This record gives sequence, C-alpha cells and structure tokens, in this order.
Amino acid sequence: MKNFWTLFRYEMRKLWKRPMTWIAVLVFSAGFVYYAPIPLYNYGHTYTYTQPDGATISREFTAEEQDRFMLESPRLLSGQVMDEEFFAKAEEHIPARLEDVDIAKAEDLDRASENQEARDGYFFLVDPTYYGAYQLASIKDWYLHRPDRIEWDVENNWKNYMTDREISYWLDWETQIEQPFLYEPTDAPNRLFDVLGTMGIFIPVLVALCVCDLFSQERRARTYPQIFTSRQGRKCLFLAKILAGGATSMLAAAIAVGAVIGSSLIRYGAWGWGAAIQLCRYVLNCSFPITAWQGILILTGMILVYALLCGALISVVSMWSGSGVAALAVGAALVGGQMLLVQMQSALSAFLTLPFVTAALYYLPMGLVSAAALTPHPLKYFFGLPLNLIQAGVLVYLAVAAALSAVCWLGWRRQAVGGA
Repeated sequence: MKNFWTLFRYEMRKLWKRPMTWIAVLVFSAGFVYYAPIPLYNYGHTYTYTQPDGATISREFTAEEQDRFMLESPRLLSGQVMDEEFFAKAEEHIPARLEDVDIAKAEDLDRASENQEARDGYFFLVDPTYYGAYQLASIKDWYLHRPDRIEWDVENNWKNYMTDREISYWLDWETQIEQPFLYEPTDAPNRLFDVLGTMGIFIPVLVALCVCDLFSQERRARTYPQIFTSRQGRKCLFLAKILAGGATSMLAAAIAVGAVIGSSLIRYGAWGWGAAIQLCRYVLNCSFPITAWQGILILTGMILVYALLCGALISVVSMWSGSGVAALAVGAALVGGQMLLVQMQSALSAFLTLPFVTAALYYLPMGLVSAAALTPHPLKYFFGLPLNLIQAGVLVYLAVAAALSAVCWLGWRRQAVGGA
C-alpha cells in the first residue's frame, strides 16, 4: 500500500507538472469566468414618467446604471412571503399592465409600447420596490396555487410519458416543498445554472488536454520494458496511473467550476442562493424541496462525475492508440458531436423519437449535466430499484467509467505480454 501511494503521488506530480495541464485549466477557467456575468443587454436610455398630477419627470440612465438597477431593485423585496397579499400589493404598484392590451392587433401595439415605457419609467424614477414582483407577475399562479398547477400538469402532461408509480413519486416530493415561498432574487443562480450546463459540454476537451499523455508517454519514452519487469509493480502502477488520471480529470473540472462560482459570488454576492429552487428561471417546475445552492451543488457533482467518465475514455484511447494526439481528437470529437446534435435536433427528430434512442439521450451530458435534470422525468429502473434521473445518471456514468478502466487494463496487460 505504501508503494501504491508513492506511485500515485508520482503520477499526480507528473500530470500536474506538464505545462499543458495548467494552461488548459487556466484558459478554460478564464474563458468561463469571462462568460459568467449576467447578460443584461442595456445601452443607456432616457426614462420618462407622468405623475398622477400631470407633472412629468425624466432622467437619462447610462448602461451601467441600468444594469445596477436591474440587479439591486429585486433585492428590496428579499425575504418577503409570496402570498396573496404580496402579489396584491405588488399589483397596486405596477401601473398599466401589458396584459391589458392585445399586442397581436396593430392598433394596440403602440399602446402596449406606451404601457411598457410608463411601467419602466415608474420603476426607474418613482419606486423600484416591486420591480422583482413584476418580473414574476406572469407566473404568480405557480407560487400561489402550485398544487393546482401541478395537478393540471399531471393530467395534461405527465400522464403522457410517466406511469402512475412515477407520478406518485414526484407528487410525494412536491408535498415536501415548503409554501408559501419566500421571495429572493435569483439572477445570479439562474446564470450559474446556464453557465455550468454549457461548461458540461466542453469538459471532454479540458480533460483530454490534462490526461491525453497518461499512457501514451510510456510508449513514447520506451519505458514499458522497465515497467513490466516486476509483476507486482505492474498492477500497482496501473492502479496508480488510472486513479491519478481520474483524480486529475475531476480536479481540473473542480478548479474550473470553482472559479466560475467564486467569480459569481465576488461579483453578485450570495443573493438568491438560499431561495427555493422553484424561484429559478430554468427549474420552475422542479419537484425537489431544495434551494438554489443545493441545485448548483448537484449540478457541480454531475460535472465532476462526467469529468471522471471523460478521463476514463481518454485514458483508454491513450492506452490503446499510444498517441496523445488521438486522445485529444476524441475529446474534441465528443464536444463537436454534442454541439452538432443540438444544431440538428429538428432534422433528426424522427430518429430521436425511437424508443432506444430516447432512452440513451437521457444520459447525454447535454441533458444530464444541466439544470433540466432537476425537473420531473420518468424514473429509471436498475434491478427493480427506481431511480430519478440524477441518481441513474451518476450510477451509469460510474459504471461506464469502471468498464472503460477495465478495457484500459486489458491494453496494459497486452503491452506487458507483448513486452513493449
């Protein structure tokens, strides 16, 4: 065992002493830290508001002032109970609702624009308090009458693709959600869900850059004859190398995710992290009784497990091909394939609806390593044990990673027998 830990530390040092490893981690982290800020798309605007007494006030706001307003105004309601009184009081402070006009009619289009201008002017110039409530006005029934909305979803949606047992499973989780909700602005968690989901697509390239030479370097350096001199050392070294590759893959991904989360906390603080996850834009219909930070933690865990799987695959290619370039190419192909599939979903719709294809698609990173995995899906059954998509995904990813490690071991033995 002492020999194993010595070899493991040696392999870890060897991987992290490579300039490519650090360059890959730093560039990947920096790229997503740059991508992480909330996109507000403001360019400066002059707001005007006509008061009840007929007086008009006007002021020009720069893009930076608009950004700050949109981030800070929702915080004024933080911690308030989202009950009937909350929304009733908010509606008293929201002038000229857009829903009052039919924007499909040309004659109402101008009035709709005027309503929007009046509302924005009110929030920016008079009272910003209920700006956060206004953002939720169109979906307030999800917070005031969530059981009714879920019942409607069951009858009109869930029954089309879930069994009664699966519906019961999700309804049991629904009963554990604490209501009424407490309001928290969730702009920062929303963006993190978006960025971490996108990051999951590019993890194979990061991992490939870090561990592509895990086994190929031995062939390049012609050190196999010395390695295979001792049978005990052969097994111990393989275990040390495969575990070092997995640990490096997960550590590289963890550094990148940590950089993104850290930059968000520095820029926006922890506003919204303690909010019920149902207040987040992408997971409104999530049935788990968890908070936004717990959802981010789950998504981070999925990224790390996926990184481990990618590390195992890259190791197999590195072992059997003896080429770091081939391992890099596989990582790039995984990224390109996922992006191509996203672009061609409509063209491949007939193929993607086949039962076995649909079952496989659930485990693709584009669906599993994303906030979408936190929403209700059909359960997966393993030896009669029902698992939700997150649990099933972790199990499948770990099982595939173990199977790929076994394939890597076969290649290692082949090299030993061949005396390479």
